[in-house]
Amino acid sequence: MKQGDNKTKLILVAVVTAVISLIFSSMIFSSPKKHTLTAPTVQPIKSSFPDVHNDPAYNTFLNQNSLDATQPVQVGNSQNNQPFNQ
Repeated sequence: MKQGDNKTKLILVAVVTAVISLIFSSMIFSSPKKHTLTAPTVQPIKSSFPDVHNDPAYNTFLNQNSLDATQPVQVGNSQNNQPFNQ
């Protein structure tokens, strides 16, 4: 057996293997898939805020006795408006 015969067999096996792998990969990866490309719709933002203190829909989950973070809190009896000036 000559060395050229081994090279020919090796090239033939490589080509046949490449063709078989190409056929199988095209069967696996190129199956057409149906995709719906729709984006969800968003409701527009209202320009007015609801009255959460008087609306009964908000009374079920809002605590009326909780602290209001928007109100200033007085701690102690100090009347000093500029505590860091000396």
